[in-house]
Amino acid sequence: MKRNNDRTSISVLAAVLSSTSLTLVAQPSDNRSKVIEEVIVTAQKVEESLQDTPVSVSAFGADDLAQIGVSEAKDVANFTPGLTMRKQSASQDNYAIGIRSVASGETALAIDPTVGIYQDGVYIARSTGAAFDIVDLKRIEVLRGPQGTLFGRNTIGGAINVITEKPKGEFAFRQAVSYGARDTRSYHTTVDTPAWGNVAAKMSVRTSKHDGQFESIYNGEQLGNGEAQAFRLAVNWVPSEAISVDYVYDKSDRESNTATTQISHVRSTYANPASPTYGGQYYVAAAAAASPDRQGKLYMTSSDSDETASDIDGHAVTVTWDWMENSTVKSISSYRDWTSLSRATQFGSFPVTFGTMYDLSGQFGPAFTPIPGGTLIPIFSAQRHSFQKQISQEFQVVGTLFDDYLKYNVGVYYFEEQADETNPQSFVLPTCVAASAVCTPGNAAFTPALIGSSVLISRPAFAYATDNKSTAIYGQFTISPVADLDLTLGYRYTTDDKETTLTNGFGNPPATQTFVDDNDWSKFNPSFIADYRFSDEVSSYLRIATGYRSGGYNVRASTESDFRTPFDEENIVSYEIGVKSDLFDRKLRLNAAVYHTEYEDRQVAQFTAGSGGASTNIVNAGENVVDGFELEAVYLPFIGARVIATYGYIDVDHKEFITTKVNPVTGFPVGSSNVDIAGNGALDNTYAPQHQGSLALEYTFAPKEWGQLTLRVDATYTDEISFHPQFNLYDESDDHHLVNARATITEIPAFMDGKLTVAAWGKNLENNEYRDFGIDFGQLGFAVVNWGELRSWGLDFIYEFNR
Repeated sequence: MKRNNDRTSISVLAAVLSSTSLTLVAQPSDNRSKVIEEVIVTAQKVEESLQDTPVSVSAFGADDLAQIGVSEAKDVANFTPGLTMRKQSASQDNYAIGIRSVASGETALAIDPTVGIYQDGVYIARSTGAAFDIVDLKRIEVLRGPQGTLFGRNTIGGAINVITEKPKGEFAFRQAVSYGARDTRSYHTTVDTPAWGNVAAKMSVRTSKHDGQFESIYNGEQLGNGEAQAFRLAVNWVPSEAISVDYVYDKSDRESNTATTQISHVRSTYANPASPTYGGQYYVAAAAAASPDRQGKLYMTSSDSDETASDIDGHAVTVTWDWMENSTVKSISSYRDWTSLSRATQFGSFPVTFGTMYDLSGQFGPAFTPIPGGTLIPIFSAQRHSFQKQISQEFQVVGTLFDDYLKYNVGVYYFEEQADETNPQSFVLPTCVAASAVCTPGNAAFTPALIGSSVLISRPAFAYATDNKSTAIYGQFTISPVADLDLTLGYRYTTDDKETTLTNGFGNPPATQTFVDDNDWSKFNPSFIADYRFSDEVSSYLRIATGYRSGGYNVRASTESDFRTPFDEENIVSYEIGVKSDLFDRKLRLNAAVYHTEYEDRQVAQFTAGSGGASTNIVNAGENVVDGFELEAVYLPFIGARVIATYGYIDVDHKEFITTKVNPVTGFPVGSSNVDIAGNGALDNTYAPQHQGSLALEYTFAPKEWGQLTLRVDATYTDEISFHPQFNLYDESDDHHLVNARATITEIPAFMDGKLTVAAWGKNLENNEYRDFGIDFGQLGFAVVNWGELRSWGLDFIYEFNR
């Protein structure tokens, strides 16, 4: 970010502040809401009240997003029951997302996510790279449960629907400047143009930069710093009363240092001289550096600010045609590409004692060349270059027939993507684990000197590509057979075709080969909703929904046969009963849902690590049942005050879990593969905290001539979270709570009849240390965790002018 950009934005802010009118004016009338305001959502493709939508949905409008301090979709997760969004290790751009325990943290571009992210109706196919800056946010909706009968792409866990602001059609200017802890600063400029005939436009630019929370123990430089630039152009063209055309171009560029992942544990057998898997002094040093507690200084050598880069370009054209009086046709066309580069993903580097580590990577010479003493060697290092592009076309028809007796919403959808990734690795293993023959007396390769040493291994040949196509027809039909009762039947038929290419040496780089395979899957998924309105204040619904996630190929397979044997699709059936109510003259809004989900052929990432590197195989592990309860409440005890509370409960019962059993202490498999390990207490529920809740208290004072003050304090609680069903001892996130606060003054008179908003905020005020994500590398001998952000604070200044 250039220094003159900082000076320009600060100058604009100074001009705004210096020109703020101090002339006393008549105190504005008190317009604070005396009832809970209606929330409009588009969860069912039409604008309707949240309380009239028979779907479990959480909605965050512009004011809520401002009070929470949202710039990315994940910022609403702690305030949404059932939703988990975590940034993965060694990344500031990749999400691991789960809704109601339907989750996936797999980053491979050939694996479909369980939760769909949509921006203005456009499906974003990859959770990798999905942590991009979103400008001009209007609303975020989180829909829980299968959503295939309403959305173009099938999503079995739920959908996160991001809606941005459209052009206003009149001149408007908005400048936001923020500064906070760790030299965090951001600048967000938005300009609305006047309508030129029947064309209006909105242009927005957002830049941000922040320092890191950690420090390299070797060179003292920052770890975790980053910067981002985002640009958005929205154009609205209304050629006739019946037709509207919206074009949106959005771009997001991010650079960051991701060397913030801390080693939490090194397996004792690798660092114990009495163990046959002892790896020598290198593992002793690594074990001494590992800690289950948060450290401020990490054993990282990579501190470049552009260690990882992520670039996104997206185009979308939406045409809306009021075809007939009661019918609307919509076309959504999009193209999007994403490029990501990571020059060095590391989890810690440690010095070599001469004669205790040997080279099998070719970096220092022939096999078993001693590595010079004092050399800093990463325990694991990977490079990654990823590319993904997608196109989609969707047609929707929404309308009513027979004097509104029948409501319908039907659509057809086409999606295509190409993606490829290269991911070479190097890593350290005890010699007797990586090359057992040289440690086995009597074997021709036996060398006593190698016992108790370690080796550096390289796996440079790993690349894959995938070409995916998906087509679907979907829809819902609603009838009202009697007063206050709506019955809705939904359907979806999906076909998925996948061709996948894998280039790998499978542990023997000279024998690198390329394999190609393809397959297809299809499924019909029905749904049913019964929605009954007891009164104007209370309604309830019963929803039965099915969903499916297509099968695919294991691009991280360790053998050719594993790659050529695709995993099957998974299926889900969700039963849900919900109540929505506005009580006590709309002073209390109480929405609740209970659900029962049956999950079959669940796709589970089976992590493996050894001399072939770190990899995952997707297996159809079996069946589980998820039962849960969700509650969302808003209460206005008196004028100006608002209390917001949420609670989510998730209970997972594994009925069948066929996989390879592993010992979480040693990291090695136990017994044979493909056994049912459900019911023996060895399994954890991944990405599914059993209890999750939030409480926010707000008070808005009566307006004064100088503005209007709003105070807010909120607290969130998240129960413990595991990131792997069996590896859960050394990387699990413990239960934790966070307390945040915000003070905002709005409607401050400013020059040119504009308005100024000033806010001061703090997050994690108690400075709690909590694990945000973790990976246990099993047989590689160590586990790593990422820590959440410590206490932070900031000041926001926003100037708005509307003509």
